[in-house]
Amino acid sequence: MAFIIDWVGTVAISVRTSTGTQLAFSLEENQLIPPEFKEGDEVEISNHPDHPAHLAMGMENGGYYEITHVPTGTVLRIRHRADMYKV
Repeated sequence: MAFIIDWVGTVAISVRTSTGTQLAFSLEENQLIPPEFKEGDEVEISNHPDHPAHLAMGMENGGYYEITHVPTGTVLRIRHRADMYKV
């Protein structure tokens, strides 16, 4: 599924689906969004979750999202742990 970059911030990036659903991804401290990621650009997102057993044992969440900038192929990796404070 393709997404469109809705906005690019200093601590997060937001994308929207073709139906208008908005998703925001938090960055880790000192993480930067590549300069080619611009509002209105198409991106693809793939989820790479950590194994549930690791999470059940209280280990650090090693899961991540890969956000691929379709026009250039540049990949931004967003760690799941960057949003752990929300859950």
